[in-house]
Amino acid sequence: MVTSVKLQDPFEYSWWVAAIAAVLIVAATGVLVYTIMKMLEYRANKQQYRQAYRKVIMTPEVLLRVKNQYSQRVETIISRYNSGDITKRDGYQELSFVIREFVHQVTGINVESFTVKEVKAMGIRKLDVLMEEYYVPEFAEDEKAREKDLLTSCNTAIGVIRSWS
Repeated sequence: MVTSVKLQDPFEYSWWVAAIAAVLIVAATGVLVYTIMKMLEYRANKQQYRQAYRKVIMTPEVLLRVKNQYSQRVETIISRYNSGDITKRDGYQELSFVIREFVHQVTGINVESFTVKEVKAMGIRKLDVLMEEYYVPEFAEDEKAREKDLLTSCNTAIGVIRSWS
């Protein structure tokens, strides 16, 4: 039987389309594996950094001397602020430095570069409260720090330093 309809050949992809798809899949898998490895490496280094601190053993006499020294440093910040030698923001930055240095000296943990969230995760008693006290005024614009009072924050810091055990 003779027909006048000619059927079209089936559609076929060229071999290079399959090759490009395979290369893209391999590349995406490689990037994914590399990213996961780097994230795991970063996480391990971060944990190792947090755990790598010296254990400080303080006698009550030494702790009392350290507490008095740092209380005096905070009182110096208060007197410099009252005399107009430093601004509110500078006072908060100095307060931050003094508190972080105090914690490093009495615990051996260098909290210099830790955020409030990281300090809360570490569970250092009372430090997270102090950091929340000075964190916003230390970094924010003056408008956001307007409701914070440096003298109150310094007195809170002195109270925490003196009650540290």
